[in-house]
Amino acid sequence: MDDETRTLLCGAYEYLEQHQMMLKQVMIVTFALQKTVRELGPEAEAIYAKHYEAESRGPINAEIDQAMRPLALALQQLKRVN
Repeated sequence: MDDETRTLLCGAYEYLEQHQMMLKQVMIVTFALQKTVRELGPEAEAIYAKHYEAESRGPINAEIDQAMRPLALALQQLKRVN
């Protein structure tokens, strides 16, 4: 394996590793929030559903797309190397 390929793979792996750690934290917070909302009852569940729907159509989707661009570029470069 040449140095450029090794560097690209190393960078992609580090990127994935960092995002995996962040995803783990997001999952913990999400599960805790869902359980809390459930305990609070139907009114809290309805409020949560309303906000969830609004946020799922909000600007965060564009932010997520931007965050994924570096990985997509690294993968495209890796495909060109092969």
